[in-house]
Amino acid sequence: MIEKLRKRIFYLVFISISIIVLGVIILFAILNYHNTINTAVMMINRMTQIGLIREEPDKPPRQEYIEKQRNIEGVYHVIVKDGSIDNSITDIDEKIKEYALEISKKNVRDDSGIKGNYIYNVRKRGENTFEITFMENEDAITHANSILLVSVVLCILSLIAIYIGAKKISKTIVKPVGETFEKQKQFISDASHELKTPLAVIEANADVLENELQDNKWIKYIQNEIESMNKLINELLMLAKIENIDSIRELNQINLSKELEIIISMFESMAYEKEITIDSNIKENIMLKTNKEDIEHIVSTLLDNAIKHTESKKQVIVELNKEKNDIIIQVKNYGDPIPEEERKKIFERFYRIDKSRNRQEKRYGLGLAIAKSTVEKYNGKIEVSYKDHFTIFKVNIPV
Repeated sequence: MIEKLRKRIFYLVFISISIIVLGVIILFAILNYHNTINTAVMMINRMTQIGLIREEPDKPPRQEYIEKQRNIEGVYHVIVKDGSIDNSITDIDEKIKEYALEISKKNVRDDSGIKGNYIYNVRKRGENTFEITFMENEDAITHANSILLVSVVLCILSLIAIYIGAKKISKTIVKPVGETFEKQKQFISDASHELKTPLAVIEANADVLENELQDNKWIKYIQNEIESMNKLINELLMLAKIENIDSIRELNQINLSKELEIIISMFESMAYEKEITIDSNIKENIMLKTNKEDIEHIVSTLLDNAIKHTESKKQVIVELNKEKNDIIIQVKNYGDPIPEEERKKIFERFYRIDKSRNRQEKRYGLGLAIAKSTVEKYNGKIEVSYKDHFTIFKVNIPV
């Protein structure tokens, strides 16, 4: 639980700070990149005196305009009309012509950027006619590429720094919570052990009084409450053990199919009393490396829960299958659905949907919480759904 909380805080801090820092770096890089390109384009415009010698700027430039631009060193002017280079262009490098054709395919009215070793500027002059000016500007291109490179390096370094910082922050935030949680677990364990002794004494004395007084309703009340308290204490002890990683017992390869059949047989008398049938669909010889007591507790909890919430003369279904790398156990019971908003809460400790009914039946809301903790110990998951009048508890355990 604490580890999950730490991971959530880590991801929250890491993602939040990363978005802010990377957003600032990327925005800075984009602005500087465009500023460099725009400065170079303004230089192109000044050097070529675009529009100053034209009488009709929306039409392709006259021949004298083209000739004038050809005399400017490092500046190359290309006219692309209907997807082909103007025939009057003969003394320009083929690579520039290739670039011009690629740029014209974008069909953008005004555009600028870097292509190869050139900064270009595009003007759309009439239908399917583009005026593209290329200029060699090594300093501007180097500066623009440097901005991108520095930005990438800053992003990587920032992510590393944020990752380290987020880990430290999450550990610092969770530390007092973890200490409190450990103290709580220790208290539950210690209190449960301490309560067992006086309960055992009370139970022994109640048995003696029962022998002397024979059938006495007050003694029966005492014995019922002792049984209820013993159940609660045992559940608390089991919960404390499961949450303590040092208590993970040795795992053995067991035949899960046979184990489920044995567990089902243990609940047949309980189902019979309520006139409920238990049907099973268990695939044979499914093996799992696990602890027998853990599996017994998971399935027993789900079966006990299913029988108690199934209407009389209806059925409970237990299924066992293997899909790819997961073993799937499903326990289904016929009855009213669990409200949507309650389905996640039922796995919380001490949570009970029908509090009055559960109190009468000596149910404390720990069974499903323990089952969930046990399943998660095996990196599995447990969930509840409702379909065709059946409440379905589904357990996935990776092999």
